[in-house]
Amino acid sequence: MSDTNRRQFVQATVASLAAASLFPRALATERASPDDPALTVALPCGEAVAAPWTGSPLKLSFRIGSAQWLSDAQWRKLLDLLGAQRPACDELSLFTHEAMGWFGTVDEMTRDAELMARRIREAHAAGFRSVGINVLCTMGHGDPVGEWSPEFVLPPAVGHNGQQSTHCPCPNSVPFREHIQAKYQLFAQAKPDFLWVDDDVRATHHGVTYPCFCPLCLATFGRGSDRAELVRRLNDPAEHELRRAWVEFNATTIESLCRDINAAVRAVDPNIALGLMTIGSSHSTYGGHALDRWTAALQAVKGRPGHGFYSDETPRGIFHKALDVGRQVRDYSPSVTEIQYELENYPYVALDKADRTVLNEVYLALMMGCNGAAFNALKGAATGTLDDYQGLVAAIAAERPAWEALVDHVADLPAVGYWPADDNALMGKRGVDASGWFWEGGVYNIHQPNALVEMGIPLTPIRSASCGTLLAGKIAEAFSDAELQSRLSRGVLMDTCTLEVLWARGLGEFTGVRPGKRVLGGAVETLTAHALNGRFQGDHRDALIESTDNVRVLELVQPGAAELARLTGYDDRDHGCCLSVYENALGGRVAVSSYVPWRRLGSLCKRSQLTELADWLAYQKMPVRIEAFRRVAPFVRMSADGQRYAIVLLNATLDHAQPFELRVRAAARNAVLQSRDGTVPLAVTPGSGEVCVTVPQLPPWQPAVILGS
Repeated sequence: MSDTNRRQFVQATVASLAAASLFPRALATERASPDDPALTVALPCGEAVAAPWTGSPLKLSFRIGSAQWLSDAQWRKLLDLLGAQRPACDELSLFTHEAMGWFGTVDEMTRDAELMARRIREAHAAGFRSVGINVLCTMGHGDPVGEWSPEFVLPPAVGHNGQQSTHCPCPNSVPFREHIQAKYQLFAQAKPDFLWVDDDVRATHHGVTYPCFCPLCLATFGRGSDRAELVRRLNDPAEHELRRAWVEFNATTIESLCRDINAAVRAVDPNIALGLMTIGSSHSTYGGHALDRWTAALQAVKGRPGHGFYSDETPRGIFHKALDVGRQVRDYSPSVTEIQYELENYPYVALDKADRTVLNEVYLALMMGCNGAAFNALKGAATGTLDDYQGLVAAIAAERPAWEALVDHVADLPAVGYWPADDNALMGKRGVDASGWFWEGGVYNIHQPNALVEMGIPLTPIRSASCGTLLAGKIAEAFSDAELQSRLSRGVLMDTCTLEVLWARGLGEFTGVRPGKRVLGGAVETLTAHALNGRFQGDHRDALIESTDNVRVLELVQPGAAELARLTGYDDRDHGCCLSVYENALGGRVAVSSYVPWRRLGSLCKRSQLTELADWLAYQKMPVRIEAFRRVAPFVRMSADGQRYAIVLLNATLDHAQPFELRVRAAARNAVLQSRDGTVPLAVTPGSGEVCVTVPQLPPWQPAVILGS
């Protein structure tokens, strides 16, 4: 398509979408009654009924793919499915009829919006008080593969390497901004209760990984018009300020887009609630991950934190997603009061994720600060039977009472534990070496310490509520010297990559050790006679060193630094210290582990050592201690005075976790086990500054929900 034709098409699109007469007059007036002739579907409920949601803080939503609402027959099947288990669903969110990389024509979107308006009226009549629209494509999720997608006519996004996206627009172009505002106004005219902005409103992965370097964006950024030269400078290790400015430019671009969407919707109906779906910062911090600013600009009252965890293929990924979700909840603006966890089972094959997994996800999400869930679990690409989802919907309905009790109990309680360090502007703040700037992960992977939660070490996304810090890889590069000294004045567990960063910054003396020679392989960790090792002196752990582990001997350089473990070669050679502890001049306690600190930790000697070490680093104030040899992950929310707490313990194995004693650093003397069937009192033994709770047997991948008061 020529530039002239492209411009004419966009102008015609905007003019058509902005027209005031898109819908019949009846759709702009009061919602239809159940006996309205327009309702061609026989509603399963008969007459309008009260929605199951009665003001509880918990709200459960189902996200409905267009395949389920495009035809009357399939729509009826959906209402039958959800109508049979009303406690499972308070709200319906209808996806627009788009694919992940699709910007439809005016006629298509208008026809779809008219039908969606009718479906909203029908769902209201069927008893669903809250029914809205999820706009699937705003910035575009990616470039589709194949010939099924419509022609793309907006100015494309351009990557740092000069590659153009085929189906994702430049986010700053005027045609795109006009198009997207008109698009949201079109769907606002369908009179939804709310509109969701999907998670393609992000800085990266829009067909090209790191956009946008088109001439317009370069001119707007104002640091030169030559893409190759700007990329060269961004890859220059000395250009710290330029990288921070580019990340801020990306964040500001999304902020202004959210402001445009908000203004467009408010112009149609100021009462439509707006929500922003987000993803975890582990995906990318190229756009500054400024969730507080983006939700504020959108005037969002709904947030939907998400990330990738689609099936049971890698079940321990549930912990990565939970912590990613907690960070997103932490960063939303105060306007966001309704936080629905994104339960995502893409591509919606019922047997690929167990119902139990879905229920576990919601428990962890509620412990991370959500007060609801949005289930994207029903088939989205085909019509036909929905019988394969009956079990899941029934399981959700049955679990609702326990979720409601948990949400009520944790209100205002902060998540406590160790903070795995993260920074939303990490990519702009980190160092750059010969490998260049345009990559993430590896030593900048904030998920590395998450494995500790399966060893009984509670984790929190909230730095201010933490009992200590986990510094992995080179995340420390994101923090100022003052921030690092603040962390080092308390409890810190770090690896040798972090140790190298601290010595380069002139802060290494606070760790008590210096990185020594590298050991490439053929060595095990041997525990010393230190008191924190208890009865495990001389025990070994073989974690199978990999080339990227940066295993190094630690040289003790400060008086008082002590060894907890040494490196022993397969040939019995003693290489030197590999785990140290030190109390520094700042009053902090620091442990440095140079032997695979975040992986293969599940041996009795190592797990026991970790429990003692973590509690020592926290000055004996780690919120919970699990003394027994179990792979049970604790998630804890607790009041500052210890009078109220909630603990979710998830058995992360296929074995039964036999009953064990849980030490809780709390004053609350009463504890109950909460389940879908109600509560059961637990035996509580008071101690000095803590209580001991007897936890019953946990079946494989089952949670224990303990509420203390």
